[in-house]
Amino acid sequence: MQPGAAAMSDNAKVSVLVVDLADMSCFEAHAHSFTKEGCWIVSDRIDSLKQEIGLRLQGFDRLLPATVVAYGDNEVKVTFTAKRSEQGEKRREIRRPVWISAMVSSPENPYVYKLQIIDASRSGCRLEGEKVEWLPEKIEISIPGLDLPINGRVVWRGGKNAGVRLDWPFEPDTKPIDFTLDPEPEPADERPKPKRRISAFGS
Repeated sequence: MQPGAAAMSDNAKVSVLVVDLADMSCFEAHAHSFTKEGCWIVSDRIDSLKQEIGLRLQGFDRLLPATVVAYGDNEVKVTFTAKRSEQGEKRREIRRPVWISAMVSSPENPYVYKLQIIDASRSGCRLEGEKVEWLPEKIEISIPGLDLPINGRVVWRGGKNAGVRLDWPFEPDTKPIDFTLDPEPEPADERPKPKRRISAFGS
């Protein structure tokens, strides 16, 4: 984040899409108490959340990576400094069984394939379907709830299955990102609060 950026007021609240990178699940939540280091996220699905997440925030073209650092009552505190996975850590990642319908396409051909994601981790997933052998090496995966495609590379195939290395659509960490978050409307009997501007690094 940009040093000296103003934090949003503690009671400012915005809608946010949370993507759990461990199992590729998505859910809507609310975020509040923004600082230049992170924010709090509120949802009744917090208990299922793992450590590494992506946030789809207004003002960003891509996901903002974040790490869960504290748990509260139906809320978590996250930092915008994402955890970096080393190669050895990737090999030890837990592959969690999932069942997600995905639309898979490629810039290399015009076809779109409907396949199932049957297990997932932070860095990869397994696709299952009748036509996985037709997939090119470079693919784009679209999952329910997320309006951004996830880039992937097919690294192995076997029968009706294919293993994919994922490249999540994160904001670049090479430059500060300045954006305005619009708090949700206040009740009619209260005066609206002015917008505050905050800056963040996607990392």
